[in-house]
Amino acid sequence: MPGMLEREDIIDGLHELIARSRAAGIRGAEIKIIGGAALRLLYFDRPSTVDIDAFIEPHAEIEAVSLAIAEKRHWNADWLNDKARQFIPSWGQDVEWRLIHQDGHISVWVAPVDALLAMKLNALGGRAGRDASDVAKLLRLNGIETVEAAEELFERFYPGDAFSARTVAALERMYRIGLPGHPVTPPVPVL
Repeated sequence: MPGMLEREDIIDGLHELIARSRAAGIRGAEIKIIGGAALRLLYFDRPSTVDIDAFIEPHAEIEAVSLAIAEKRHWNADWLNDKARQFIPSWGQDVEWRLIHQDGHISVWVAPVDALLAMKLNALGGRAGRDASDVAKLLRLNGIETVEAAEELFERFYPGDAFSARTVAALERMYRIGLPGHPVTPPVPVL
């Protein structure tokens, strides 16, 4: 499918982004990756993704570099974007980002499995079909064996929020069917 990014595409795109940022003299930039790209990079194989959702600073400078890469590679202009930035937990437990690249120009971080599970659980009530497989694997990676334990983790990142009835039903269905085995973890990419 056109516009879909496989793990190798994500790694190659980030590698080129780092090289071009360095060449452009950008210093102190940060990219903090969440969503499907984060899962694909560090945690398990999953279907390809259309983009890399991330926290990006400085946005304007990195966006200019990412647009040049999109044009060269015939990718969607928003292959790297911060549209999902608002879903990164910011008022509960701190996200313990995993550093996968750092030089004087740019650092690249990936969200950990507990924060990714909390974000996927947050989305589960509204789009269960899209996130169910990821949630099931993240439940396994986090050692979460009950709906109650899943809600406890969720509330650490989103205090004061509660699961919707749809989220509870989706989780109960997952536990009834049974969680998948422990997914194979890919090697940390070299950027």
